[in-house]
Amino acid sequence: MSIEQVLEKVVACLQQERIQFGIGGSLLLHHHGLPVTPLDIDLVVALADAERTVLLLSEMGTVLEQDEMSLYATEVFKEFMIEGIDLDLMSGLQVHHDEGVFVYPFDEQSIDSTGLPFMALVDWYVIYQLIPGRDQKVTMIEDVFTKQEVDHERLEQLRQLVLPKAVRNRIDQWLN
Repeated sequence: MSIEQVLEKVVACLQQERIQFGIGGSLLLHHHGLPVTPLDIDLVVALADAERTVLLLSEMGTVLEQDEMSLYATEVFKEFMIEGIDLDLMSGLQVHHDEGVFVYPFDEQSIDSTGLPFMALVDWYVIYQLIPGRDQKVTMIEDVFTKQEVDHERLEQLRQLVLPKAVRNRIDQWLN
């Protein structure tokens, strides 16, 4: 199966079960027309739905063993292999940085309700700044921001969280 087919199958299952989730990562960037080739599916799920989602995805594929990463303090992180496609499930997403811990505020209101449930691009703009080696993706998102309206309200909400000063400063350029 292709990544699109697996995504369609997973989305249909989770929506049928009324799971609150959003699609992020490279699929989100690809959705916005950025020159990336998605190799996996990144899903962020409401904490209240995490346990049920793990069970549903376990029935669809295999749970993979993953390495512990000290950068993340995410409450639920599971990696699945479904029809040959890697799927990462995150819930209670948290990232350690030099100035504390960023706790991602999953908000169903920031999920696109038309078509596939993609997360807000500004969310991944902030998340990618906290993950080493994602500078190119951050720059690509900024390029999108120069061509379309930026969700100032959501970006301001994220800026108020525990973020490194450098990330807050970079966000400020889009809020002013």
